[in-house]
Amino acid sequence: MGRSWWYDEYWKKEQRPAKGRLRLPKRPFWIWIIILALSVLLAAGSTGFQPVILLWIINFIHYFCRILVFIIFIRAILSWFAIARTNIVVVLLDAVAEPVLSPLRRIIPKLGLFDITPLVAIIILYLIPFILRLLLI
Repeated sequence: MGRSWWYDEYWKKEQRPAKGRLRLPKRPFWIWIIILALSVLLAAGSTGFQPVILLWIINFIHYFCRILVFIIFIRAILSWFAIARTNIVVVLLDAVAEPVLSPLRRIIPKLGLFDITPLVAIIILYLIPFILRLLLI
């Protein structure tokens, strides 16, 4: 039936957000953009800023994989300690590492209490640039 007309809430209009308002993407999007930008800068700097596209692509993939290895390694080390899952560092590391680790978790079972998916992910991320260099150069 609703409230009577004499209540103040009855006369208030619904407050809706403006239709044309721009919503920024969530935090993991910006972290991935920073990782990609850092990889591009490292790849460009390692080639001496020469416009050799194939070399840039190989170096980009190399540095991108190395940054992901570093993030997964730090996340694995932090999982050994009693740190709150709501800690901003843990949340950011999880946002970056989970898209890499979750497909591997579906394939690789846990060994008792041990999760070896970070180790497998690190090995795969080390092999990707190596195999790419063998195939392209």
